[in-house]
Amino acid sequence: MSTGSLGLVVAALFALGAAWLTGKTLATRTAGSPTAQLAARQEGAAARERIDLRQPLRALATTHGTTLAQRGIGLDFAVPDTPLTVAAIPGDLPRLMAHIADAAAAALPQGATLHVLARAQGHQAVVSLRGADAAPRLSQAFETGIGRPASPLAHACQAIAARHGARIYTAPSPLGDGCLTLRFPLYGVRAARAPKGLL
Repeated sequence: MSTGSLGLVVAALFALGAAWLTGKTLATRTAGSPTAQLAARQEGAAARERIDLRQPLRALATTHGTTLAQRGIGLDFAVPDTPLTVAAIPGDLPRLMAHIADAAAAALPQGATLHVLARAQGHQAVVSLRGADAAPRLSQAFETGIGRPASPLAHACQAIAARHGARIYTAPSPLGDGCLTLRFPLYGVRAARAPKGLL
């Protein structure tokens, strides 16, 4: 290769590198700009709407009551008279309830009753679900551990809860020990500051 050709190749590589670096720098500045961050926040906020959590819970009886009844599983609801308003992505809460109903149909024995208790606790909307039998079968279907990966339904429920700043876990409730528990932040209610470890 002649000296002239080598010089041309080096110059071309240098130009390509400079163009790439300039593009990366501009992209980083644009993505990190306050305008871009504000737009992303507004897009996330616009995708949510205020939903009374009692609605998808009550719809559970309409949409999945027949399926559960065919499996010999009854439904018992206890919801408050006052709204449990949360900010939610449209369609996510009915999807979450459908996944839980499918898990209940698979986990609970014939003749069981799925008890659902919804209430407000401080700045959170809390839903507890449990079968009437002694074993907490529904919450066990969501547990993970060594050699026990999350089922696809449990993984889908965890993903929906996480998108809403909610938690899904096993905890005692007035229904008994080992309830599948959902905790959503109530819309417009500020969390009171509490010592670490209490929330």
